[in-house]
Amino acid sequence: MAEDLTGACLCGAVRYRCRGEPESMGLCQCDRCQRQSGSAFLIAVVYPQNAVRIEQGDLSVYTVNDPDGAALSRHFCALCGSAVMITLDRYPNIRSMMGGTVDDKSRLKPTFSLWCSSGQPWLALPEAIEQFPEYPDGLIA
Repeated sequence: MAEDLTGACLCGAVRYRCRGEPESMGLCQCDRCQRQSGSAFLIAVVYPQNAVRIEQGDLSVYTVNDPDGAALSRHFCALCGSAVMITLDRYPNIRSMMGGTVDDKSRLKPTFSLWCSSGQPWLALPEAIEQFPEYPDGLIA
């Protein structure tokens, strides 16, 4: 059995634990994720909803709806602002934990990247990371 994945926000007010292995691990280069991460992409570590537990602290949330009305919620620490988790109406049974908050970052091994069409031209990903210009339905859930 895999060791639990643990993580925290920058100030340590929020801590979480994810049981088992993630369902997937990838990068997102869409404009919104670039803005949220303050970088060229964010790292999403996807777990089943029932494998994720917030052990300490409270998360604030910022939600936007896509043109079809489905919500994408970005959960963050209200004290330091660290992005911790994303939830999606379209995939209610998963939680995307932010890779930058993982305690043991050596476990981060993304296998794909989404929205590469919005990516920064100076970013060259390793060939082992499958790259998609947009979002292929069903990839993460």
